[in-house]
Amino acid sequence: MNFVLFFFALILSVPSSAAESKIEEWELRRDRDGITVYTRSVPGSDFKEVRSEMTVPSPVNEMVGLVMDTDACPDWAALCKESHVAESVSPQEAFIYTYNDLPWPVTDRDAVGHVKWSVADDGTVTMQVEIVLGKVPTKRRVIRLSQGTTSWAFIPTASGNTKIISYAHLDPGGSVPLWITNMLLVDAPFDTMENMRAVVATGKYKNASFGFITNDATTTE
Repeated sequence: MNFVLFFFALILSVPSSAAESKIEEWELRRDRDGITVYTRSVPGSDFKEVRSEMTVPSPVNEMVGLVMDTDACPDWAALCKESHVAESVSPQEAFIYTYNDLPWPVTDRDAVGHVKWSVADDGTVTMQVEIVLGKVPTKRRVIRLSQGTTSWAFIPTASGNTKIISYAHLDPGGSVPLWITNMLLVDAPFDTMENMRAVVATGKYKNASFGFITNDATTTE
């Protein structure tokens, strides 16, 4: 079973004050075509957290099928050039390597994420990812990310749609020009959501099925 780590292309963040005493309210950065992107400062961090949301007319199993298809990463995850399973622990846990091609003159980044999937009683499927060191050597002239977390929730609705919510907070490491961080902070998560919706709409993952996912529970709209 394949997983894909797509979060790291999404979250290069604009620096904020590390002296804040409390978490700020979310700031809406984009609301277009059914996709919303928010950011907020995080106490003790120089980098902002990002949240993106949308609802797609596809069931949860199709969305999970897309995310688990590592070969498809460049087709939908913003800036993703390569992704593969570094180590498979179980059907719901793996270590995933991802290489991302950033705009010149920024040095490309790569990362290894510890990915864990879980399912709630209401049928919500969650993917939690934490950046870890090791597992895959860095063979190219890239910056290896060392800190970051993300979570994605795929929430079934009563009408058979899926509400998708993503949270992520990442230290990009190295020097990143402000104009690029501004672009990636909003454009990358928005483009990723848009691409996800388009790829799944082709029907490629219509028959995707997983032992840990059932279609018995749905939330209400």
